[in-house]
Amino acid sequence: MQRVANLHQYWMQMWSFIFCISALLFANPVSALTVKEMPLKLHMDDAQLQSQVEKKLSPLVQKLDAVAQELDQLNKQGKLQNPSADVKALLQLCEQWQTQTHSNFTCRLGALQRDWDAAVGKSELPDRASLRQKARLHLQLQWKTEGAAVYFSEQAIKDGLQLDLHGLWQGWVLERVAEDIKAVIAQQKSSTGVVNVEYGNLTLVIGATVQQIKVADVASVPVSLKDQTLAVLDRQQNLRKVAHYPLSSLLVPKEGWPVELAPSLLVRASSAIEAGVMAQALISVSVHDALEQVNKMTSVTALAITETGMFFASKDWYGATRAADAPWSAQKIFTVDYEIPSLDVAEYRRPYVAIWIADDKGNSVRQLQLLGENRWLRDLRLWWRKVGRSDDSLVDALAGATRKPGRYRIEWDGRDAQGKTVAQGNYELHIEVAREHGEHELLLLPFILNGQTVSANAKGTNEIGRVSLGLN
Repeated sequence: MQRVANLHQYWMQMWSFIFCISALLFANPVSALTVKEMPLKLHMDDAQLQSQVEKKLSPLVQKLDAVAQELDQLNKQGKLQNPSADVKALLQLCEQWQTQTHSNFTCRLGALQRDWDAAVGKSELPDRASLRQKARLHLQLQWKTEGAAVYFSEQAIKDGLQLDLHGLWQGWVLERVAEDIKAVIAQQKSSTGVVNVEYGNLTLVIGATVQQIKVADVASVPVSLKDQTLAVLDRQQNLRKVAHYPLSSLLVPKEGWPVELAPSLLVRASSAIEAGVMAQALISVSVHDALEQVNKMTSVTALAITETGMFFASKDWYGATRAADAPWSAQKIFTVDYEIPSLDVAEYRRPYVAIWIADDKGNSVRQLQLLGENRWLRDLRLWWRKVGRSDDSLVDALAGATRKPGRYRIEWDGRDAQGKTVAQGNYELHIEVAREHGEHELLLLPFILNGQTVSANAKGTNEIGRVSLGLN
């Protein structure tokens, strides 16, 4: 009996301990709301306000689940009677974004994703040519709205069209949720701190914060958010194995094939829909092309991190998170102006160009520009030996089209290849040029970062024209 009493006392103590630990862990609970069987996580500093928000969101969550069921029915039957206004709006957004992204985003990948699910089950790669043909056909398949019904065209039903809204759906859900949260906050008429809402790979922030985001092998990336949404496509989390090959689960819409050399991608946007859609659209093109596209946009910024940990950021990515130890103030700009000279030769080909910053020991610090087709870049002998031959993901991320003769400008933000600010000291600008049926030329322009204005000039002998760099 004494042993039983001792055992009973032991278990009472254990349950008391577990209860205390649970109370500590869940003192500021995350909401357990789900939409389409996916957690909708809400983080707020004010527990009472969070409870009111969850109560407000409950009917919305039911409505969103009903919309998801309508879309599932459309996929299964190819027809939907009396679709809700939400379904019509989502289908319209699908068309709008496919057009706007030149089909780098589409809602028409459902059947191809199903093919890849089957490939995983069989451990057998599908035929690439057949998938490409199917992908391009499905991009053209249509659905129609007629009277009180939405339905797939006969051709779409015959070819097995399946919708997969993914990033668009997540962004659309977050925007609807944000409306209800803001309504509750407005009713309270008080300061609420920062509100975080996570759904899938999107995080919507109401307020302003700098968050540390863990991505792939990188310890953390500081991301400044102010009433914005962050989309994170983690390279490692999006891998699946097919016939022993690790492949991305993200598909290139025009190919139906996984994104190759996929980086981790962070996309920040003022609209949750835009963040979700643009992340998927940008991951399907090269990093170089993705950043060129983002740099033309006013509401989107992006950061790509390659498999080897190289950072490639759009021009405004670091704007709000400039480090205190930056080598120059935010008001100054480091520019590199260079010239591809016009040559009077019989058989002129546009040159391949590599431009990078190195330290005083010749070690690459930051790649600034790379122009030329991958297979011929080894003609840039120094660049290839030091950088190119050992990093396929870097070449894929950086390489752009060759340029005709003229004057060009690029900027450096004072960060190294891993996104860290460089220290003061001695550096060199390297420009290497190689031209088919022409010559090879390498120009080095030393400079010092010491908090002062920087100015340096040089001129090549044949393949490189005038070069100048400046910090002012």
